[in-house]
Amino acid sequence: MFSNLRLRQQNWIAAAILTGAAALALLAGCESRVGETPPPSEAYEFSGTQCLSSSTPVVKQFIQGTAQVADVHALWNCVGSAVVQFKKYVRGKTTDVYTSQEIATFLEDNFFDKTKKTKISPELQVELMKIKQLIVGGNKDFITRQELDKAVEAFEVFREVTVGLSPYMKVLALNWTPSHVSNIQTDMLYFEEANGSVQKAARTLAALFEKNGQTYALSDFVKLMEELSVFIGEDWEFKSTLQKYMPVVKKVKKALAGGNENVIEASEWRRFALLGSRGYVQYLRYYYFIKSTEDTGAGYRLAYLSRTVEDILSVFQDLTAQKPEQIVTRAEVTDLLTTLAKVWPDFKVSDDLVVEGMKIKQLLFGGSKDSFTTNDFNTARLKVSRLKVLIERFMPYWPIYGKEWDTSLYTSEEAQKFFMESQFILEATGRELGVLVEGSYDLKDLVKLAKAFEDIYPPKDPQSSLTKAAEKYVPTLIDMKKIILGGETGSLEKGNWSFLLGFGARIYTDLLYYEYFLKDVKWDKPEPLGNLSVLVNQSLNIFKDLIQVKENNKITRAELSIIAKDLIQLDLLPKGVDQVAADQVIKIMVNNVLVRPDHRIDGMIPNAINFESIEVLRKELQVWLDTEYFIAKISENWKPNEGLSPEDLLATIQKGQKTKGISEALADGLKEFALVVDSPVPLTLDSEGRLVISNKVKLVYNQQSLQQLNVNRALSRIAIRSFANDLDRIYSYKGVNLAEVQGAFKDLKIVFVQMGLLDKKNDTFGDSRFRDANLFTPHADGNSLASFQEMTDLVGMIWSGLKINTYLKKELRDDCLTNQEDPQDGTLVKVECARKSYKKAMADYMLATPEYLRFMKAAEKNDELDGYLTNIFKTAGYVPNSKKTVRWGDLSLAPQAVQYIEMLFARYDKNKDGYITTGEALKAYTMFKGLLLEFAADQIKSGSITEDDLPAIFCFMLYYGKPPETMKEKLVFFFKWKGKPEKWDIMAGRAALAQVLGYVADKTNKVPTAEIPNIDKEMPQP
Repeated sequence: MFSNLRLRQQNWIAAAILTGAAALALLAGCESRVGETPPPSEAYEFSGTQCLSSSTPVVKQFIQGTAQVADVHALWNCVGSAVVQFKKYVRGKTTDVYTSQEIATFLEDNFFDKTKKTKISPELQVELMKIKQLIVGGNKDFITRQELDKAVEAFEVFREVTVGLSPYMKVLALNWTPSHVSNIQTDMLYFEEANGSVQKAARTLAALFEKNGQTYALSDFVKLMEELSVFIGEDWEFKSTLQKYMPVVKKVKKALAGGNENVIEASEWRRFALLGSRGYVQYLRYYYFIKSTEDTGAGYRLAYLSRTVEDILSVFQDLTAQKPEQIVTRAEVTDLLTTLAKVWPDFKVSDDLVVEGMKIKQLLFGGSKDSFTTNDFNTARLKVSRLKVLIERFMPYWPIYGKEWDTSLYTSEEAQKFFMESQFILEATGRELGVLVEGSYDLKDLVKLAKAFEDIYPPKDPQSSLTKAAEKYVPTLIDMKKIILGGETGSLEKGNWSFLLGFGARIYTDLLYYEYFLKDVKWDKPEPLGNLSVLVNQSLNIFKDLIQVKENNKITRAELSIIAKDLIQLDLLPKGVDQVAADQVIKIMVNNVLVRPDHRIDGMIPNAINFESIEVLRKELQVWLDTEYFIAKISENWKPNEGLSPEDLLATIQKGQKTKGISEALADGLKEFALVVDSPVPLTLDSEGRLVISNKVKLVYNQQSLQQLNVNRALSRIAIRSFANDLDRIYSYKGVNLAEVQGAFKDLKIVFVQMGLLDKKNDTFGDSRFRDANLFTPHADGNSLASFQEMTDLVGMIWSGLKINTYLKKELRDDCLTNQEDPQDGTLVKVECARKSYKKAMADYMLATPEYLRFMKAAEKNDELDGYLTNIFKTAGYVPNSKKTVRWGDLSLAPQAVQYIEMLFARYDKNKDGYITTGEALKAYTMFKGLLLEFAADQIKSGSITEDDLPAIFCFMLYYGKPPETMKEKLVFFFKWKGKPEKWDIMAGRAALAQVLGYVADKTNKVPTAEIPNIDKEMPQP
C-alpha cells in the first residue's frame, strides 16, 4: 500500500528534501503573508556566485543516481554559503529577524540566473517555512539569525544523509536493473546496503525533526509538492498520485503509528519514518526481485517474497507496539479500507465484510476477531519462514498443482513417478500447514462471508452467485464434517485442520491424476486402464483412511442417510428418487452388496460401511479392471471391426488362465468370462451397441462386445453374491432361485418405481425376469435357478433392448404423441398408431436382428405383421381394452420380446429355415418343461393329464398358438396329439411363437381367450 504512493515519481520526495533544505536560505523574519508584494530588489546590494542556479541539475542527477559525490558536496557548500553570506550582509527590517520574502528576493537577485527571472512564490514560501520549523524549529512566520546558524548545522545532517543515499539513488528511484541471475547474490547484497542506507537516513531525519519538537500536517506536504512543481517548472505526475493516495497514507499512519491521521506529532516521527522507509523498501524488493520472475528465478523470488512479508509484519508489529493502546482495532481497519475504496473505485468494502475477514484473521493468526495485536503480527511473522520451507518443497511440482503440466515431455514411467512424488509432497505440506492454523472456523460463516462479498460485488450472472452456492452446499459440508470429524456443530477446530488439509490434498491430487492420465483418453488401452486401477485404489484408500479417523471405524446407515438427504436437496441423485428410496439403496448396499457372502449368509448385518465394505468393493472393482485390462491387451492391435470368433476367444481366455502369476482378481474374471463365452449363441454387439442375434451371420467378439460382456458379467456376479443364500450356489455359479429374486425385487422395487423404470402396480417384474433368464437366454436351461451365465445373458439382452427402445420410443413420440411433451408411463397411445410407428422404426433400428427384418417384410405381405406386433405388445405388458389403447410404459419391453423370439430361433432353428420343426421343438421342450409343469400343476394333480402329456401339449401350443382349453380343443388334442408323436407336424414360425407368448400374457392378465379358429374341421369324424 505504501509502495503505491511512489509508483512513478518517488524521486521527487528526495528532491523535495534537497530543495526544501536549500530553500532555508529563503526563510527570514518579519511577518510575511501569502500574496504580499515582494520588496524591491534594490533593498539589497549583494553580488553572489549564483551557484543555486545550477542546483536543479544536481538535484535531478542525484535523484537519477548519476550525481557525483563531489557535486552533492558542492551543492550543500553552495546552500551553506548562501546562508552564511545572507546572514553576513543582509539585515531585515527587524534586527536579527528575516521574512521569507526578504530571503526570496535576496536569492532571486544573487543566486538564481537572472535571465530566467526565477521567482519564489509566496505560497511556496509559506510551505517552506513549515519545513523550516521541522529543521530548525522556531516560528512559522520568520527565521532568526540564531535559526540560520542551526540551519547550517542541519545542512550538515542533510549532507550526511544525501551523501549516504547517493550510491543507491538508482535503486530508490526505480532506475536500477538487477544483473543476470548468475550475479543475483551480488545484486541482493547491493540492495540490502541500499535498504540500510534508507533506514539510516530515515532515523537521522526523524531524530532531527523530533529534536525540534515540531508537528507537521500531511496535507501540507501535498501543497509543498504542488508549489515545488510550479517552482521547478515541471508538471509532476507525482502530484496527482500524491493527492490521490494521501488519504490512504493518513489512515495507515493512524492505524499503525497512532494519533491524529493528518498530523505527525514530534513523538511520532520515528514511527512514521520507520513506516515510510521500511514500507518503501518492501515495494522495492517486490519491484526488483519478485515482480521480475524471469530475471531472478522462482527460488530467489520466493526468498524475497518471504523476506518482504516477514519485514512488513515486523514493521506492523513494531509500530503497533509503539501505539499507546498497542492494537489496531477492527474499526481502524474498516476506516483504512473505506479510504482505499474512495481511492480505488473498483475496491469496495463493508462493515460486514471486515467482520467476516477478521474471522479469517483469527483463524490464521489467532487472537481476537476485533483487533490486531503485536502478538498477532509476531505469530504471523514466525510462520513466514516455515511457510517458505513448505513452499520451497512443493515449488518444483507447481506446474502439476496449477494444471500446467505437460505429460508429453515425459515417458509414461517418468510421468507416473513424478506425479506420485507430487502427491506425497502436497499431502505432507497440507498436514504441516494445518499445524500452523491458529484457531477454529465455523463453516456457517462461509455463507455470511459470501453474502458480505456479494452485497458489494454483485455477481454479473445471478446463477453464479457465491451466496446461493454457499447456501446450497455448506449444509452438506457441515453434515460431512459432523460425520467424519464428529461434533454437533459445523465448527472446524484447530486440531481438525491438519487432517482436513492433508485429506483435501489427497482428494485434489486424485482429481489431478484423472485430469492428467484419464480425462479425454479412451479407456480401451492397457495404459489408461492401468492408470484407472491406480486411481480407483488410491480413492478407496482415502475412503478407508477417512473411516479410520472415525471413533467407531464405520459410517453408519443413519449417517449415509443424512448424506443422501443432502444429495437429494442438491439434485445430485436421479430425478424422482426420494429419501425412502435412497435409504433402501443404502440398506441394500451396506447389508448385501458390500458384505462378504459368507458373512452375510452367517447373519452379519453391518448397517454401515466399514473396512470390510471397502475391501469387498475393492475386490469387485479389481476383478472388473483386471479383466478389462486383459481385453485391452488382446485387442490392442485390432482394427475397429476386428475380433475373435467364439471358439478363438474361449481358447485365448483359457490360455490366459494358465499364465503364471496372474492376479486372483483376473483369475476370477477369466473363469467367469469363460463360462459366459462358452455359449450356444454368442452375445456380440453391432456398432450401436445392440445385440446381434442371428444363426446365419458369422459372429465375432470385437472389443466393444467384450467390454460390454465384462460389464454384464460384473453385474451378474455382484447380484448373485449379494442375494443368493447358499455359498455352494455362489461359488459354483449355479445362481439364485425364484424366492431370492423376489426378495431382491421387493427391496429394490421402490427405487425402480421412483426412477420411472417400473409401474408401481407391477409386482411380477422379478418373477418375469427370472423366467426370462430360464427360457429366452442363450444359456437358458429351464430349471429352478437363474445361473450366473443366464443372469449375464439376461443383463446383456436387457441392455440391448433398452437401447433399441430408446430409438423406437423417440419415433413413437413423434408419430403418435405430437402434443405430448413429456410422456409418462400412464400416457395412452392408440394401438393402431403404435403398430404403424413400430413397423416403420423397427426397419431402421433393429438391424442387429437381420432374420427378423426378413420376417417383417414377408409378414407384411401376408397380413401377419399386425397380429405379430399385437402379441409382442401383449408380451411387453399391453392389456387389450375397448378403447384400443396401450400405456406408454407397457411398450418399453417390446424390443425385449422380439429379442427373446429371435434368440429361440438362433438357438433351436438348426436348419436355419425360419421355422421351429417338430424335432427342434422337442429339443426346446426340455427348457420349457418346468414352466409347463407349473402351469399344468392342477390338471396333473386332478389326473386329467399326466407329465408324459406335456411334450404333446407343448407341440400343440406351437401349432395352434395356445393349449387345449375348450371341449373341442381337448378332443382334438386327445385324438390327434396325445401319445401320437408320429402325427406331430410342427412348422412354427415367428408369428406362432409370438402368438404363444401373447396367450401366456392374456392368461396372466386374466383376459379371455378365443377358441382356435376352424377347430371343428380338426374334430374326429364319427
